[in-house]
Amino acid sequence: MTSNPAGVRLGNHHSKTICLRNGRQPHLHPRKRLCKAFYFRHFWAKRYGEGLSFIKLVTNQSKGNMRIRAIMFDLDGTLIDQFGPIHRAFSKVLVQMGFDSPSYETVKRAVGGASDSTMAKLVGQERAEEAVRLLRPIFESEMLDGLIALPGSIEMLRKCSDSGIRTAVLTNKHGPHARAACSHLGFDSYLELVVGANDTEWKKPDSRLTRRTLDEFGAKVESTIYVGDSPYDYETARAVGMKAYLVSTGTHSFEELSALPDCVVTYNLEELSRLILN
Repeated sequence: MTSNPAGVRLGNHHSKTICLRNGRQPHLHPRKRLCKAFYFRHFWAKRYGEGLSFIKLVTNQSKGNMRIRAIMFDLDGTLIDQFGPIHRAFSKVLVQMGFDSPSYETVKRAVGGASDSTMAKLVGQERAEEAVRLLRPIFESEMLDGLIALPGSIEMLRKCSDSGIRTAVLTNKHGPHARAACSHLGFDSYLELVVGANDTEWKKPDSRLTRRTLDEFGAKVESTIYVGDSPYDYETARAVGMKAYLVSTGTHSFEELSALPDCVVTYNLEELSRLILN
């Protein structure tokens, strides 16, 4: 970890840190522009009485300047916080099956893949199918109670719409549940497509699912980015050669995500939106 006057945690992969004042980026030598992945944090520093942004540049091979025309988002931990309802539903299932009620953090760390793989982590592979059967009706009774839009989510979708950037959701959440959550929060006014588990025979990070979604979306991989919160999302993007942008608002910390090569990691959607849409 690198220290600095404002006490900002910058992670472990130190290369070069640039302080931006009042949103102005200092001139970068052309060689510095080859740094493709950077980790971004915006905060209010009382010591200086003004907003400061710290960008951490980590050297990676440049793929050239890219114009973003479409964005595919993960859902849980990226656009929405539904971990409260998820924890309640999973706890009821496990107790019904004779297990101890899992902690909130245990469930949060387990989710990210499809329901069967999540349940396998909690009850074992041999009982995962049984657990998933029990989960669906229980979750449907819980899923909107405590569902919230993560800060910056609706604003980012609105900015994308205003900028002519098309948006879709690709998630391992059960498709009808994903669409219900997006409708409840008003996301469907901006999203062209919401694809979830069981909408196809594949699940993330299978490249066939991502390519099928790109085709249905009518988007090209070279001008589309994938925004998520976990290594699953990173793998989903990388499997088809799409650029991964990750936020640490979900299952994995900034430090964990920043260990992944050739991606952009920010602390939240508000920072990511400022980074790619301004």
